[in-house]
Amino acid sequence: MKKKINVAIIGKNFGHKVTYEVIKKIKSLNTIAFCFKTNSNFKNDKKIVVYKDWKKLLKNKNLNAIIIASPPETHFDIIKEAIKRKIHIFCEKPVTRSYKEINKICNLIKEKKIVHGVNFEFPKIESFIFFKKRILKNIKINNINIKWFIKIPRQKRSSWKDTHKKGGGIFYNYICHSIYYLNELFGELVIKNSIKKPNKNPKSVIIKFSDINRNFIINLTFKILPLNSKQKSIHQIKVFSNKGIYTLFSKTENVNDKFLLKKSNKIIYKPRIKNEDFRIYPMLKNLKNFQRSISDKKITKPNFFDAKRVHQIINQLSS
Repeated sequence: MKKKINVAIIGKNFGHKVTYEVIKKIKSLNTIAFCFKTNSNFKNDKKIVVYKDWKKLLKNKNLNAIIIASPPETHFDIIKEAIKRKIHIFCEKPVTRSYKEINKICNLIKEKKIVHGVNFEFPKIESFIFFKKRILKNIKINNINIKWFIKIPRQKRSSWKDTHKKGGGIFYNYICHSIYYLNELFGELVIKNSIKKPNKNPKSVIIKFSDINRNFIINLTFKILPLNSKQKSIHQIKVFSNKGIYTLFSKTENVNDKFLLKKSNKIIYKPRIKNEDFRIYPMLKNLKNFQRSISDKKITKPNFFDAKRVHQIINQLSS
């Protein structure tokens, strides 16, 4: 039997509500600590230590790995110290606030025997997996149109999610998802052009990508809709091919929305898992890969170098 991996979770919101629930499903991972600034109204197993200072947490000699689910503005310093202490790292995206920071991280971690993973969820969504394995290799793509329209409730919303300088905003909090799943599904991309308002955190953006190897065009339109807008939320990836039109889509109304896959107007794949936060299953897959990589001393994916490629494109869009 392989030795259990002792992990700590940094970040209270997503970290405790989602990450911890996922870790409990993986027998090889053993949560020994949490770290967040306040622990009021926090019910916890007494065996798990709660730190308020991540620097003190990283000094715990029993710690093998950390799961970072704190705001992006905190990631860079935490990751640097974890690398120094040879602690394995699994991080929520965006990994850092900028391309400059992720580039420094990648330079620091080269040749180090540290497993580093990033929680890009979309390629691990059931319908995405089905599309990639069963459909994608059998079709010739003509072009792709993506619409991602989202309404964001204002109440109890963390300030970093709207602030570009803190690692949030349209590019870091949302577009990083699309760039990663586009690369995973369709290959390396280049920006043909983009249209956005002249600031670093617009509420809408239109981007035209080109696939390097197959030379088809991907049009991505993203909008943050006003809460009173009559326009409906949707995340839709429409693939025009020689064998018809395939569409991956979700209503994106709440965290229980699931992606469906249809050909023309007929649904050909529905997720098997019902009534569960749609982020749980993809994160479970990513964390299992992370755990196996630590046990087998292998590289995991997605990792910091994958995040760097995403940040390269974001950096071009942000300039």
